[in-house]
Amino acid sequence: MARHARSFDQRASTVRRSTVAAIWLGGLAAGFFGLLGAAAKYGCGANDHGLACRTSGSALGVLLVVAVVAVVTAVTVLTHERPPRRVLTIGGIGLVALLVCFLAARALLGTV
Repeated sequence: MARHARSFDQRASTVRRSTVAAIWLGGLAAGFFGLLGAAAKYGCGANDHGLACRTSGSALGVLLVVAVVAVVTAVTVLTHERPPRRVLTIGGIGLVALLVCFLAARALLGTV
């Protein structure tokens, strides 16, 4: 019986590690584009009037970075000592949230 429990713990640990790794990599990508969106204002010309070229665009970029950090932190904390099915569910929701942040950051960069 102990052998079976150990293989379940190892499987749960493997699922958690791979889910958290995917979330962290997705967070790096979404956060990078959020930072680019926050800094896009400094690459704009004098006649550019896009959202990313205004102070509100920079604030939106910073908010996107904060949202990415919050999602990555929440998924990392909420998957601790959970069964594999719940870890995958939380990780899937986290990846969708990061995808939304990534698309919002790309849209912000598209306004330059």
